[in-house]
Amino acid sequence: MAEHENSMAGQPIENAIKRIVPDEALREHFLRLIGQLESDDAAIIILKGHLVLEERITAVIEKFVFHPEHLDKARLSFAQKVAVARCLSLDESGNSVWEVIEKLNALRNKLSHSLDAVPRAEAMESLRAAYTRECGGKLSEDEDDERVLLASVLSLCLGFVHAFEQEVDRFKGYVAIMDRAVNPHHYKK
Repeated sequence: MAEHENSMAGQPIENAIKRIVPDEALREHFLRLIGQLESDDAAIIILKGHLVLEERITAVIEKFVFHPEHLDKARLSFAQKVAVARCLSLDESGNSVWEVIEKLNALRNKLSHSLDAVPRAEAMESLRAAYTRECGGKLSEDEDDERVLLASVLSLCLGFVHAFEQEVDRFKGYVAIMDRAVNPHHYKK
């Protein structure tokens, strides 16, 4: 009885997919895509981790500038935001973690723009190599698991961006002190 109920539960979905995608070849491609989305933990880590990293880099840039409301109009890509952030860094513009961030972005782009496994695997290997260099040439055994490696990469990148954000906060504090001295009329009550 339970087997019959399970097969019946899938029929409305199958019928809906047949109505939405009547062409059998296209339907097969669609179902392949859905299957990949449901079973790809690494892809979810990449996509969501990249999103969080981009939010933090954007926050750093917004903190640094005096009128962040104009940034949205620029419609900066992730790569452009990374370049701007590097330009703003007082001490860390040459830090090799930026390369890891760029490799993560390349992997995310391969994942977002192609279902082909080869470009993704190549981008993953490039990210692994950059991260391994950052770790002194050795990874932990756990990092053989792609998901653990990606979580480790994201942890490194987010920690780096957090430290950078603290650098920007210190800089903004110095600018505020100078602004009070140079523009006292802004602070009179």
